[in-house]
Amino acid sequence: MAKLTTKLNRISSCLLLLVLQSFTAESQEKKSPFTVNLSEDGSRYIKFGANLQLWGRYTDLNPQSKVGENVVATTTDIVIRRLRIQASGMLTENIFFHLQLGQNNINFTQNSGPSNAPLSIMDAIGEYRFNNKIHVGGGLTAWGAGTTRYSANSSASQLTLDAPLYQQNINPSATFGNRNLSIYAKGIIDRFSYRFAITNPYRYATSSLNVNTTISTQTPHAQYAGILTYSFGDIESNNEPYNKGTYLGTKKIFNIGVGYLTQSKAMWRTNPADASKPISTDMNVLGIDVFYDKPVSSKGAALTVYAAYNNLNYGPNYIRSIATPNPAIADGTLINGSGNGFIGVGTGSIYYAQLGYLLPKGANTTAKGRLQAYVASQIADLEILDTPMSMYELGANYYLTGTLGPKLSLGYQNRALFENNAEKYTQSDRKGMAMLQLQVSF
Repeated sequence: MAKLTTKLNRISSCLLLLVLQSFTAESQEKKSPFTVNLSEDGSRYIKFGANLQLWGRYTDLNPQSKVGENVVATTTDIVIRRLRIQASGMLTENIFFHLQLGQNNINFTQNSGPSNAPLSIMDAIGEYRFNNKIHVGGGLTAWGAGTTRYSANSSASQLTLDAPLYQQNINPSATFGNRNLSIYAKGIIDRFSYRFAITNPYRYATSSLNVNTTISTQTPHAQYAGILTYSFGDIESNNEPYNKGTYLGTKKIFNIGVGYLTQSKAMWRTNPADASKPISTDMNVLGIDVFYDKPVSSKGAALTVYAAYNNLNYGPNYIRSIATPNPAIADGTLINGSGNGFIGVGTGSIYYAQLGYLLPKGANTTAKGRLQAYVASQIADLEILDTPMSMYELGANYYLTGTLGPKLSLGYQNRALFENNAEKYTQSDRKGMAMLQLQVSF
């Protein structure tokens, strides 16, 4: 037994030495200790990365929200908003893989404790690349997510403190907001970039059935989604589905995109003529957006602009609250949702815009940090609302190394709340939420 243990220790030591040598060699050649080359020219590789977003937050809670057994008006909490650990790479000249583990929204409301929140599989795909014009793959992925740019966003590079989550939540069958079991095709043809996916949606286990449209619990039909983007400036990488929120002036990007998502009989509502036969409704979503990110001065100042329009048809009077991450629970049925919820998705039109400005570099050439200010707003003009729901955000990012990666962010969000008034919901109040974030990523 002792001899076997000795041999195993020797084998482990040899494997560890080989890994360290691979990382050291790569660090010397490419200055990238998180990439291991599998070929001399670097065309075959495995790349590792991680991202942690830690929030400290103060929230004005929606009326009737409960923390524990008590109805309270405000709360403070510490949140692990996102945790990501990933590996990806080209295993051969044609085969690409991407594996990502992680978790969202770990805070004190989890009665079992954060230590019992296991890492989940968030992405797991295999892909065959014929050439730059066509890549075909499948697995658990966001390639079929939504209709606009931030239906799949790169969390490590987003401009605002959080993504415009309505673009991810337009799909009621997704897990983790925007990931599905899908097969997809994507590619770049001249200045056009395309993505198309067929998804096997998750089935909802529970859903109320009433006169207003809700999500059907029947066996779901296939879902089809696609986005076509035209680039006027630099062409963005389509290595992964997650789009950057800002390039900090390192590229000249000007894109216009259009997308569509549809699923037959995804929704339902009660049938006044026959309660035993619900009325089924298709889900159809159209998206149009524009993204602009360019340097605007010789001193490194840069402008980031994004605007999107979505037309959403789920069926009569469908709405859904967005509350991420939610610091409270509901005491009864609340129109806006509990905690920090607001009506962010529904049948109707949604407009969204954000503007970011990266300040010029200072006179001190040894200072690496960069400061970026931003504002953003979502307007949801939904069928059931008497007036549109408005949400706005403002804040700033401080990039500690002057590049995408480690940063500190301070943000404030203000949201409109509604109450049920006859046939339409009318605005009754506004609430706010302030957040401080530390992001560590590589």
